[in-house]
Amino acid sequence: MSFRPTEITIAGIQYDIVYKEMKEFGELDSDAKKISISKKIKDEVLLDTIIHEAFHAMLDISGLGYILEDVQPELEEALVRAYDHILTPVIKELYKDFYKK
Repeated sequence: MSFRPTEITIAGIQYDIVYKEMKEFGELDSDAKKISISKKIKDEVLLDTIIHEAFHAMLDISGLGYILEDVQPELEEALVRAYDHILTPVIKELYKDFYKK
């Protein structure tokens, strides 16, 4: 599998995806419209990381990120991780089942 996208469009806004040496798996730069991803990750972990950073972008675009940050700085990350571990697997499984037909 050779999955390594270089851009993603979220709510009509294009974000560049760059791969670089970094300690974290991924990071969103909202101002630069850029998602940085660790060169070390690949396959399903890469997909999950892009989805994670896209969720951060969605919160930023919607303005919800600012509200969450004002309430509790860690709240946004907690919400994104809840999505990662609870809903993302459901969506991925349904997606696989849908395209098997």
